[in-house]
Amino acid sequence: MNTPETVAITGLRSFVGQRLAERLAERGGRMRVVGVDLRRPYRLEGRVRFHRVDLTEPSAAIRLAEIFEAERVDTVVHAAFRRDPTPDLEYDHELQTIGTRHVAHACAAAKVKHLVMASSTMLYGARSDNPNFLTETHPLRGHPEAHCVMDRVAAEELLAQWQLVHSGTAVTVLRTCWIMGPTYWDFAVRHFAKPIVTAVLGYDPLFQFVHEEDCLRIFESAVLAPRPGVFNIVGRGVLPLSTYLRSAGKQSLPVPAPVLFRVRSYPHQAQTGDRPEGFYDYLRYLWVADGERGWNAFGEPHYTSREAWAAFISSRKLRRYR
Repeated sequence: MNTPETVAITGLRSFVGQRLAERLAERGGRMRVVGVDLRRPYRLEGRVRFHRVDLTEPSAAIRLAEIFEAERVDTVVHAAFRRDPTPDLEYDHELQTIGTRHVAHACAAAKVKHLVMASSTMLYGARSDNPNFLTETHPLRGHPEAHCVMDRVAAEELLAQWQLVHSGTAVTVLRTCWIMGPTYWDFAVRHFAKPIVTAVLGYDPLFQFVHEEDCLRIFESAVLAPRPGVFNIVGRGVLPLSTYLRSAGKQSLPVPAPVLFRVRSYPHQAQTGDRPEGFYDYLRYLWVADGERGWNAFGEPHYTSREAWAAFISSRKLRRYR
């Protein structure tokens, strides 16, 4: 497949959507970037052709297909997913799962050549029986108390079934582990940004991170030189959670799981719509992904997991002096 001439990005206001649009727009040449979201980010004014579409609307697939055809889109990046879960479980499901169906149907109707979907290694689930390194063929078990994770599991399963019927569209799924870096911010990063980090007593799982620049570079590479398939996107190296916290000079507050889940139940549900197990089990059990397939396809990451963590920690320390 040749380098695309027109790339459409759903979820333009997401981290991946906005930063990828900036990188593609800066390339110049013949490539055009089309953004789809409820609002256009201010910094992309005049650099991206923007269309307002609500992916939760029943007519979203028809509207998207019209846009893709009119703009002659040949590649779609689907990044319209929650960075943070919300208490509105129904809307989150409509956006992430049903929204993915709308995007897929629009790609089929407009004969889009390539679809790139942003996913997460969290979809494997944090389980006590997980192997040390989860490959792309491992089942997506998610977590029953993390509704956004389960929505994205359903979205991936839906897309896999859709692809069996629509083989004319190449599909690339990029499953990133937790992203770290100077500018990335989400629920997990906020947890680690605290001076005292709550942990689960008796557990010290191995962790991996991917630097935000490696993440964006790989998404850009997936757009410019399509590689169909599913890929784990992770930094090299794993370390115990306690080692990361100690290297950052942070204090760990280990709390027994029954006490932690009872104390955090109401505030966590009020903030995210989920029981605390939906987050803290990812600080409790193993869910490290095997990155070999992604490294072979997109090249070695520029940053290790430790370096991605260090970039995040150093950026937070610098902010204190501004």
